[in-house]
Amino acid sequence: MSLDTIQDTLLHQMSDLLSAERQFAKLLQQSAKAADSEEVKQMELTHHQETLQQAENLQQAFTALGEKAEKMTCKAAAGIVEEATSTLKEEKPKGAFKDIAILSSSLRVEHYEIAGYRAAIAVARAFGNKQVVQVLQTNLRQEEATAKKIEVASAQILKSMPTPAAVAQPATSKAPAKKAASKAA
Repeated sequence: MSLDTIQDTLLHQMSDLLSAERQFAKLLQQSAKAADSEEVKQMELTHHQETLQQAENLQQAFTALGEKAEKMTCKAAAGIVEEATSTLKEEKPKGAFKDIAILSSSLRVEHYEIAGYRAAIAVARAFGNKQVVQVLQTNLRQEEATAKKIEVASAQILKSMPTPAAVAQPATSKAPAKKAASKAA
């Protein structure tokens, strides 16, 4: 599809978001299964359900435009999914560290989606379709709320983790400072 009109640009951005939502839905299912704590598992399952609803909302926006989504793969989403899955497979974090890795990936997902929805809303406003703007804003509000929940949960988990022993700081020599001061005099 060429992006020669505002409508083409809007359809492209919405198709990209739909592809991202679908990829992220699969990731969230995997993350829920991998989660160590019940809290993180439930968060990921809730996030998965919201993501499915957001994909449905996007389909409704296409219907409102009398259009269908482009068949495309959001490459940025594919990269975020690859990073999330490879972190769990290669690094093999355990316990709370696994949950933090999962939540960190979920937060990256949210911020990518927030940026995508904000961009699509700007284009939908320029296109002048209030119904599509409303659908996109609904998804954006959900993404922002989910990002906040992830941030709060991450902070709670991090607070409960043991802190490493204080690392001794090497003593700094004041001799260079004195030499510099004496050279200035």
